[in-house]
Amino acid sequence: MSAAAAEDRAAKAGGFLRDRRVAAGFLAAVVVVMTPLGAKLSLQRAVDDMEKLVYTGVAPSGAIADYLEDASAAALGLLTVGAKYDSAQAEAGELRAGREQLLNAMEERDITGMANANALMVRAFTALKDKLWQLELSEPDVSDAEYYAGQFEGAEGAVGHANYNETVEDFIRTTYTRFPAKLIGAVFGVEAPEVFQ
Repeated sequence: MSAAAAEDRAAKAGGFLRDRRVAAGFLAAVVVVMTPLGAKLSLQRAVDDMEKLVYTGVAPSGAIADYLEDASAAALGLLTVGAKYDSAQAEAGELRAGREQLLNAMEERDITGMANANALMVRAFTALKDKLWQLELSEPDVSDAEYYAGQFEGAEGAVGHANYNETVEDFIRTTYTRFPAKLIGAVFGVEAPEVFQ
């Protein structure tokens, strides 16, 4: 095909946009499609940014995920103490299961799963700690158990004082539940960010 023929063909193909009514209609269609899509993407990005705060933290507190890792490490430490005592095996098994559930939820970046697994791990940690205090522990094991209990309680206290939930709840109240975000979320299925509870 010659250059002139190609140029003539391109002119004919774009010719329908030379009609102002057709061009205006085409532009209106693009705006009608792209505006809601852009709004949906913008809302989803804002929700995602809120949920990322579990991993990055909200000043002045740190990240919930970091505190959970610290609590998980302390739980592992207490498990090493509990593994030495036959009568603590049931409680150790529950703590092991709760800790594994938490690690899996963290890997999947499942905020609700993390909160549920953490609550299970807290109960199991307390049960194992209480069981160990009823036993005749060696002096090094008493020291280790006390250390891990202190580390665990410090990490869990930090989780409880992180500013994540307040920040997310403020976003939901001031942005997500207001027009037009509320409508966009309902129409396009953009869910509110998860709180850690």
